[in-house]
Amino acid sequence: MNRRNALQRVAIMMGGAISAPTMVAMLQGCSTEGETATGFSFSADYKKLVAEIAEVIIPKTDTPGAKEAGVGPFIETMLSDCYTEMQQKHFITGLDAVAAKAKTAGGDFESLTAEQKTDILKAMEADAKSEMDQQKGEAAAKIRDSETGLEKAVDKGTEVEVPVPFFNLMKELTLFGYFTSEVGCKEALAYLPIPGRYEGCIPLEPGQKAWAL
Repeated sequence: MNRRNALQRVAIMMGGAISAPTMVAMLQGCSTEGETATGFSFSADYKKLVAEIAEVIIPKTDTPGAKEAGVGPFIETMLSDCYTEMQQKHFITGLDAVAAKAKTAGGDFESLTAEQKTDILKAMEADAKSEMDQQKGEAAAKIRDSETGLEKAVDKGTEVEVPVPFFNLMKELTLFGYFTSEVGCKEALAYLPIPGRYEGCIPLEPGQKAWAL
């Protein structure tokens, strides 16, 4: 799987909207030589929660869902190896919010009905939009870090890292993890283990799957 092409595919699936940290993490690789992992990991409960949220985003139908593709562990690894401690903490805060909303709805997230789970994620999506609007309003100016791709607000000579909202990052990593997994490539996409000759123009049939890269 070519990382650059895979990321382009995910960006298209998301309508071209993908955050700078995810873009840079994918194009440059997770860790450079000599770097060590942060030791970040989810609690046992949050491992289940992340997997369940991913499954709501990409549920099992006639093709495997996010759980079968191992998206939960993928997200944990990505956050540990590719994102700053501040972004990791921001993501955990988002999981705290999901857990709190689930408790208000009557239990843990996994025990809720499909409709309740969807309602909670729609609320998180709305929160993410509000967060982004607030960031735009508060930042006097922004610069982008050339190494991490993170946007930083610049105000009175100080720099403040601007995190990707929880739901946006959750969705990005779910899509990326799924469509670059073996399950996603072989069963959700059209897959050729040994590509043949170059075909410049191939007609697509109704319902044709996108090709795995």
